[in-house]
Amino acid sequence: MNRALIAALLLSTVPAKAAERWIRLTTPNFEMYTTTDEKTAREAMLHFERVREFFLAVSPARVPAGFPTRIVAFRDAQAYQMYAPNQIAAAYYAPGPLRDSIVMQNPSPESYPITIHEYFHAVVQNTGLRIPLWLNEGWADVFSSLKPVHDGVAVGDLIPDRMKMLQLGQWFSLNELSVVTTKSTVYNESNRTGMFYAESWALAHMLYLSPEYKANFGRFVAALNRGQNMQESLQFAWGKSEQQVYADLQTYFSRKKLYGTVYLTPFEKAGETPVVSSVSDYDSGLMLADLHAATGHQADAARAYRLLEEQDPKRPDAFAAAGYLGIRFHDPDAARKEFTQALALGTTDVQMCMQLAALDRAAQQPPAVVMAVLERAVTLRPTFPEALFQLGLLKVDARDFDSALDLLSRVTTVPPENAALFQATFAYVYLQKGELEQARVHAGIALKSSGAAGINLAAQRTIQLADARSRGPGAARSGEKLTRVAGTAVGLRCETPASGLLSKMGLNVGGKQLLLDLPDVLAVEVDKRPGTTAELKCGPLNQFPLTVEYAASGVPGQTAGVVRRIEY
Repeated sequence: MNRALIAALLLSTVPAKAAERWIRLTTPNFEMYTTTDEKTAREAMLHFERVREFFLAVSPARVPAGFPTRIVAFRDAQAYQMYAPNQIAAAYYAPGPLRDSIVMQNPSPESYPITIHEYFHAVVQNTGLRIPLWLNEGWADVFSSLKPVHDGVAVGDLIPDRMKMLQLGQWFSLNELSVVTTKSTVYNESNRTGMFYAESWALAHMLYLSPEYKANFGRFVAALNRGQNMQESLQFAWGKSEQQVYADLQTYFSRKKLYGTVYLTPFEKAGETPVVSSVSDYDSGLMLADLHAATGHQADAARAYRLLEEQDPKRPDAFAAAGYLGIRFHDPDAARKEFTQALALGTTDVQMCMQLAALDRAAQQPPAVVMAVLERAVTLRPTFPEALFQLGLLKVDARDFDSALDLLSRVTTVPPENAALFQATFAYVYLQKGELEQARVHAGIALKSSGAAGINLAAQRTIQLADARSRGPGAARSGEKLTRVAGTAVGLRCETPASGLLSKMGLNVGGKQLLLDLPDVLAVEVDKRPGTTAELKCGPLNQFPLTVEYAASGVPGQTAGVVRRIEY
């Protein structure tokens, strides 16, 4: 039955207010939207809080802080099917740009194992742990069996449906199991899907809980996370081949009594009291549109977002969500348009700002446009490392070194792939501030960070400039500030090194003459544009335009300052 027909049936058989009555419950770690009754919803929320506390205590995949999880619980099974990824999923996990969602039918103790399974997926997703699909599904199944016992929490009970499938069906080889992905026919359409889940559960159960394997399970997961395949990971963790482990699995299953474990972690009643509130039509519509987007219903999601934009054109939420939909379905122009509108309406979504900045940069927008978006991100979250770093880079390009130093100094974490660029940029900023030793130190770190050839070359050039600026009468002074002027070259008066005097550069700036000291050429950055025929040489010059950055002179009254950079 298609979604349009389901919607028509719902509208014809259910009173509008009853069908649309959503309530929202919130705790510090969860947000629930539901059409079920408040008592059932409260019990479900408290159960999720208890599960989260258990995972904090025992799971090797750590529960991240500060990333809210949304639970959507439908009372009506037909309504749930409108937003489900397929016809067989009784619940599902939907990662999103701002929050993850666990979507389920009417919550009850009988459905809790399914939701625990989906919550495990949320934990894995947000820890950044990279594991194959079979382990993600099988390990989630193992944890879905958790139940409180008198001295803790028991995990590892048999799952009858999985056992029956293993008994009657044809098994996969471990290699076949390991290469299944969410796009595989086996996972989505084949009559072998049940066997995939059953064997994934059995293998995860043995490796995680059996006495012969559990001690080195962490090594196995670490190897998979590094990108090693099944054979390599089994060999690394246990020194066994796929064939040996497969034989052990068949023996393990044939005993009909698998190992479980009891964690001495009380499954206590959560201390949180959910806050219950009503939900506006806009907010419930936005939540449902997000589910369409998460499950790949592009046309339905786009239509819903458009209606919400028309319903309340002053709220940024639907515009931002429509932008994320554009990103998901590879339409950067549409995403940029929607994000730009959300920004104008005052969005508080920092991640959206970062996406828009990247889209503006790809669309070759002026640096000032990109900078304004990143400044909004930093205003919204002053400690956001990525926004601070990207804005700092733009400030360097704009030659605003005071702002760049402030921003880069506030960056607390840098991804390894950006470490060399970060250090090289820091070094360059310190060079322009006259902090030559700091410039050398950071440039040296950049060279040790295995950066790209261009970054290494920039770091080496910074060290050369720092060395040259540390010598002679034009030496840099700590804390110096650069003045930038555009004018016309008039001439150069060159002095010999033996004279102990600095050469001089004359410029015409706005009709006034400006005289500057010109130190050793090794101490001056020169940015000569391709195709430029003008030459800097001793004597009168051919009146060509150039831009100069200079530091204030150490000998007031003679020249305006010492040249640090020339662009022409």
